[in-house]
Amino acid sequence: MLPLAARTAVLLVIGAAVGLAANAVRSDGVSLRGYSPPVSCEGPKGGHPVEVLPPDRAVRLCGDPGVLVADARPPRRFAEGHVAGAVHLPCAAPQAEASTVVSRLTAKNTLIVYGDTTEEARPVAEELRRRIGRPDVKVVVLDGGFPAWNQAGLACSSGPCPECTEHK
Repeated sequence: MLPLAARTAVLLVIGAAVGLAANAVRSDGVSLRGYSPPVSCEGPKGGHPVEVLPPDRAVRLCGDPGVLVADARPPRRFAEGHVAGAVHLPCAAPQAEASTVVSRLTAKNTLIVYGDTTEEARPVAEELRRRIGRPDVKVVVLDGGFPAWNQAGLACSSGPCPECTEHK
């Protein structure tokens, strides 16, 4: 008779073989060759994907009362200069601040997010799009970020941000 450890190993091998064989014959079995993990940060179905908008097209949206502009840069960078009328929402913002921006979107149909680069703003925009959960709200990222806006000579503001706090 086999020792207990050997019997356990044999049972595990037989059980795994039976499981693999059952999976292979099932029409809805799990593919062991081409598995790709599910995407966890999917936006609302049927909504607009986050798109990138050049400054000359984004500036046309700024006077629209249905548009909210959010700056994803750190407070110091925001104070040095930002898009006129932008709200401050750094990437490191606590949940409460992000929720405030989401609540300000109730009467809005477009959110423009920017950072120092397009890549800095994209994750913030994707997260806000997911949290908003409204397919009627269009979320866009400013192409080239604030430097591109500033270089185009578009409306800017600077100075302290009363609602900003230093996020570490």
